[in-house]
Amino acid sequence: MSEQSLYRLSDHTCITPLIQSWGAWWMNFAPIPAVLHAHSFQLPLLKAYLQNPDFHARAAKDPALSGGSFVGVPAERAGEVKALLQKMQEEQADNLKLAESLEEFQRWLLEEARGQSLEPYYTKVPEPLRGRVELLYDYNNRPFLRVMEGMLYRSPVHKRDIQSLRLWNLETDAGRPSLLTTPYMMEPGQIDVRVPFDEKRMDALFGLDQEPRPLGFIRDVLGSAVTSDAQLLPMLTQEPLRPYTPWEGSVPRVRYLGHACVLIEWKGTTIMVDPVISPRPTAGGHPRMNFQELPPRIDYALITHSHADHYSFETLLRLRRRIGHLVVPRSNGLLLGDYSPKLLARALGFENVLEPEAYESLPIPDGEIVIAPFLGEHGDVGHAKSAFLVRMGKQQLLFAADSMNVDDALYRNMRQELGTVQTVFMNTETEGAPHTWTIEALFPKKRDRKLEKNRRCRGSNADEGLRMMEVLGAKRLYNYAMGLEPWMEHIIGPASGPEAPRMKESERLLAGARSRGWVAERLTQPIDFLLEE
Repeated sequence: MSEQSLYRLSDHTCITPLIQSWGAWWMNFAPIPAVLHAHSFQLPLLKAYLQNPDFHARAAKDPALSGGSFVGVPAERAGEVKALLQKMQEEQADNLKLAESLEEFQRWLLEEARGQSLEPYYTKVPEPLRGRVELLYDYNNRPFLRVMEGMLYRSPVHKRDIQSLRLWNLETDAGRPSLLTTPYMMEPGQIDVRVPFDEKRMDALFGLDQEPRPLGFIRDVLGSAVTSDAQLLPMLTQEPLRPYTPWEGSVPRVRYLGHACVLIEWKGTTIMVDPVISPRPTAGGHPRMNFQELPPRIDYALITHSHADHYSFETLLRLRRRIGHLVVPRSNGLLLGDYSPKLLARALGFENVLEPEAYESLPIPDGEIVIAPFLGEHGDVGHAKSAFLVRMGKQQLLFAADSMNVDDALYRNMRQELGTVQTVFMNTETEGAPHTWTIEALFPKKRDRKLEKNRRCRGSNADEGLRMMEVLGAKRLYNYAMGLEPWMEHIIGPASGPEAPRMKESERLLAGARSRGWVAERLTQPIDFLLEE
């Protein structure tokens, strides 16, 4: 083995961003949500596990209990979970105290503030938030806190020192811990690099997908996390790169990569929607396009909303050096959970981040990217989200993501203002999770749950999807983001079977579209489309 031999990352190597051993996503990264999530979800969950580790370990493997809050760590490793719990309590002690005082302050404010001046209440704001929040009313005299989020990313509340990158080899898609409920316990052969996510030198690590380097260079990048070449070499390979061939055709090429991830190539411009990419397991599995096979530059990466199957930290960090502009939805910042995807992206190390308003346009050669409205999905909670309409020549594609067509007028207006949309990519979801799923920590402990029973995080059903198509004048329908790829299981749970309500609804949607003479497909694995006139 020569020191000058060149190595790239193996096709099987994951680089997973962690926050104190938990997989990173917006709820444990954005400052105020992270504080509340640790206090009201993560710590109680670990304590519940320690009371009955055997039950949690079994329940986490039971498909019938999918979506439940169970820690999937074997009972014999309960001591490590106890140590993690203690570590979180010690290293986040100030933030846990902040969470308690913030919850208490919000309850007090709702009881006390009835429309009178809020000026006297600033002295009651929890100390870590003093000077970093504004107290406001809505027009119905309901009080709330507007967080000056950019300040919090520069404050001790945002703890960069508990972030790390975990390098490990994926053996099977089922081998990933649940992103939401199970911490990544250290396994033999894994490498944990204690480094903030925004550390620019890590771009050299991510660059190993495209540019092989000598071992010495790689050791220097990873620093003291690597103690020997024997620890590092299983993550690397000397196999030659598969060169990427840019699309130079006269019509747009659209490549479906899995779930809601779509790659568009048109006149030298590359666009990727909702990037979620998975390494290939050593044991083989469902077909996929790997990081090494993606374009060397992605001019625009478009994020529709913050659910972890659309806004993937793991994928975005690994592609960071290739992405020209990251386009994210604009938040209103009026709710504690309506964090700014733009500020979060910058805290992930992205420099060119755009958050355009609805119907604003980003120009591309002989086309544009238009930010489109997006109703539904968040159970009537006002969190940031955008659909995207991409025009290439005369062709227009709508990436509707998890949009719910609750109002035909939205799409009628879209067609009137933007023209006929020939192609729609859309999810089908008839039930959806409760609106508090994954974000329970953001809600007050006392509320009227009877009124909330029918508030679901759902997209369009078949009838709503067909009406969307008809109103837009579309003739091509691609049913995507159905959660059928096994590498999505650690985020959204096991794939739905053919008898599941959402799959039956998908069949109704496709059958209805085909009966109208439209092209209609459900997408489950990589496929290319050439958009002819």
